[in-house]
Amino acid sequence: MGIVVESLSKAFGSTQVLKDISFSIPRGETTVLLGASGAGKSTLLRMLNLLETPDQGTMKIADMSFNFSNGHDNKHLNKQACALRRKVGMVFQQYNLWPHMTVLDNLIEAPVVQGMPKKQAISKAKELLERVGLSEKAEAWPSSLSGGQQQRVAIARALMLSPDVLLFDEPTAALDPAITNQVVEVIKELSQSGITQVVVTHEVEFARKIASKVIYLEDGHIVEDGSSDHFAHPQTEAFRSYLEH
Repeated sequence: MGIVVESLSKAFGSTQVLKDISFSIPRGETTVLLGASGAGKSTLLRMLNLLETPDQGTMKIADMSFNFSNGHDNKHLNKQACALRRKVGMVFQQYNLWPHMTVLDNLIEAPVVQGMPKKQAISKAKELLERVGLSEKAEAWPSSLSGGQQQRVAIARALMLSPDVLLFDEPTAALDPAITNQVVEVIKELSQSGITQVVVTHEVEFARKIASKVIYLEDGHIVEDGSSDHFAHPQTEAFRSYLEH
């Protein structure tokens, strides 16, 4: 199993954002987290690489196990989080490319800092840029790229450490439909390579194109959880209503 989450909860002050969340994702699946704004999907995604720390529950991901029910040893947890993020990559909505570095330098920076030989990093970066259809942009500056190109560079950068799991937070939010299809093709290609992907989105048509599994949240609860067949045959009135809007 790629990811197993049991009884995760999270509050910010007096606001309970996630309430006793449990689900499992088989290795190699592309799972979409859907829900209205405020449903908790982005918080849940950020927990999967410990950018947010759950208040309670357990999590197994990328062959690592975490128990949040007995309080937190922050020093130990921070060490675990660093190890986890080498196995669980994240692609952010804002791309987060360094503007003062070329595309190639953006890709090799973190791996070289973490000990990968520079020659090896450059070779891998060029392979990944070819994989996402941007081999000719290695020496370009991020500011010269379209939004879709920047998003594909961000995906390539996340793949540099060969993660077991790749997380996407609203990867097409700022893109027009034609550019969105470029991201769709990259995610589909990655799914064939066996990587486990979890994608937060509010765009139903985008979700239909990429998902092998869907989890629908409302008000911090999982309302629907199943295969992509649920898009055609929703099991709850809440999910049916969401799809119709």
